[in-house]
Amino acid sequence: MNLKQLHYFYELAQHRHFAKAAKACFITQPTLSASITALEKSLGTELVVRNSQFVALTQAGEVVLLHAERMLLEQDSMRQELSLFGGELSGALRIGIVPQSSVDIMPLLKRFNDAFPNVTLRLSVMTHGTLLEQLELHQTDIGLGFDDLLTDNQRRSLEVQLRHANPMAVLGATDTAGESLRLADLQSLPLILPSKTMQFRRYFDEAAARQQLSFRVVLETDSLFHLVNGVSHGLGCAVVSAGIAATAHQLFKVPCQPLTDVEAGTIAFITRKHSVTPAMRAFLGMAQE
Repeated sequence: MNLKQLHYFYELAQHRHFAKAAKACFITQPTLSASITALEKSLGTELVVRNSQFVALTQAGEVVLLHAERMLLEQDSMRQELSLFGGELSGALRIGIVPQSSVDIMPLLKRFNDAFPNVTLRLSVMTHGTLLEQLELHQTDIGLGFDDLLTDNQRRSLEVQLRHANPMAVLGATDTAGESLRLADLQSLPLILPSKTMQFRRYFDEAAARQQLSFRVVLETDSLFHLVNGVSHGLGCAVVSAGIAATAHQLFKVPCQPLTDVEAGTIAFITRKHSVTPAMRAFLGMAQE
């Protein structure tokens, strides 16, 4: 067994397809297949259920995958540590973020890139549940998610830092542009809302239920682009996080107003407590400045 075989196996587990995994590894499919077979022989157990193509991982394969992810991460962390001896931190930093966050992460990414240009930044937008899964599986390094949704068990394995309130706001041209609004003020407006599958929407619906309010919803979408674009086309007013509203106002001159009686939880930076890479430490240290 060697790290190259574990890397090939990891890519196969991610892609669930021999040809796609081989392409990701920049090798031929027969080379990938031979490497997986050699890994199975060295471990003395089958890792992959296959006929003419990939079917699934065996139970042993799932166990090996968990260890392979950690070993490959430690290898990457070692390389980052060693890169410091050359004077320049290099490697990759994977960041996951929930769609509706009031934290504008782009200025922070720009400052980090200016300081560490040899670190590749990978930013993914995902649900809070997926974010936690990827942190646990070492597939994401730093998450920006909902602090108040973490269970006691998750808090024991995760580090939560830099909590921020996540207020809501309204995008759209109204007669009261610039003034604060309350949920009750939205009852007469055509609304564009995030899809009900999104956690942000659940906070909104729970607040509306508590106040026994109903609204005229003209569009539901899980796309921030379409939320803002719907407002720009006069379809209605969109309820978004205050951070998204401020950015839309700055970039597209869309009027925005704060909603004063509802918040979408608390946003925080979430990381693993162990296997922390130099890039992770550098990014979190910069976020605290």
